[in-house]
Amino acid sequence: MMRFQSIPLLALATFSLLPGLSSAKYILKDDLSYKNFFNKFELFTGPDPTNGFVQYLDLPSAISSQLVGYYNESVFLGVDFKVKDPQGRASVRVESTTSYNHGVMVMDIGHMPDSTCGTWPAAWLLSASTPWPQGGEIDILEGVNDYMHNAVTLHTSAGCVVDNSTNGGQGEDSQQMAFEGFMTTDDCDVNASGQGKNVGCSIKAPRPEEGVDECVATYGTDFNAKGGGVYTMEWTRDGISVWFFPRDALESTAKATIPDLTTNPDPSTWGTPLARFSGAGCDFSKRFRDLKIIFDTTFCGEWAGKEWSESCAEKTGVSTCEEYVRENPEVFESAYWEIRGLRWFEEEGK
Repeated sequence: MMRFQSIPLLALATFSLLPGLSSAKYILKDDLSYKNFFNKFELFTGPDPTNGFVQYLDLPSAISSQLVGYYNESVFLGVDFKVKDPQGRASVRVESTTSYNHGVMVMDIGHMPDSTCGTWPAAWLLSASTPWPQGGEIDILEGVNDYMHNAVTLHTSAGCVVDNSTNGGQGEDSQQMAFEGFMTTDDCDVNASGQGKNVGCSIKAPRPEEGVDECVATYGTDFNAKGGGVYTMEWTRDGISVWFFPRDALESTAKATIPDLTTNPDPSTWGTPLARFSGAGCDFSKRFRDLKIIFDTTFCGEWAGKEWSESCAEKTGVSTCEEYVRENPEVFESAYWEIRGLRWFEEEGK
């Protein structure tokens, strides 16, 4: 079994410890890694809520189709890449049987679905007790089609607006950046005027550009080529923050400051996060509650299908997302998750 290793401290750009970052002491609540995984997750088998061109399989069907299992001492979650099915491509959506509130999640991803047109993979959290969007949604790792950068997004009902005053767009030399990414929207309401339906509040990771080493690979094909990495999230009453530690830096950095991600993680030592949502305009205890962890890969639907014409129609020569996904199963062989570790920590004494 591949276990969590200590992770060298690495910034996406400049590290700065900001006032207000948590200094709570966290202890392990749940280890959902490897052999524990399928005892702590169940498979969703209903129609895709995002109207994707997909068929979510139950556990026996997923096992017999070799869409779930263990791979390289990690959890494997794949999709069908052999059958042309007019009802949609077979896939899995797994949801934790335990729901969580304030805490820290550490998610070690060795591989995620690559940047293939038609795909919509996500690692996210959704309320298990309250209907969407009233109970909140946190998208930690998500994108569609040929995206090469991650978008961290929150979705709520009306009344949750986050502070966008300090972000990566303020300039690389800023010593008071609250987060490294670029906030594209600040109203988390899925029906917010002027943002489009279900956009929420979103922070995009810096885009990897040719010859620019500072922009690390946070998503898709480039992420996989670098061996993936570790995403961490801290959720407190004051906000929600997400960090990313790239694999190549984890394995090559020598004599670095090493934050503890194994037993007692301390986010106050992790430096500037990739994304941070905070501010008086949102109550992060009331707007997000009883969240379950979800991994899925869907196809087309309300996001990947909607954006098909932006690049994939021309790139593939196929006019619709559904037709491409149906007729080209072989291109989805690399649309799989390899989850090397997953842990949830809560504040000591909670």
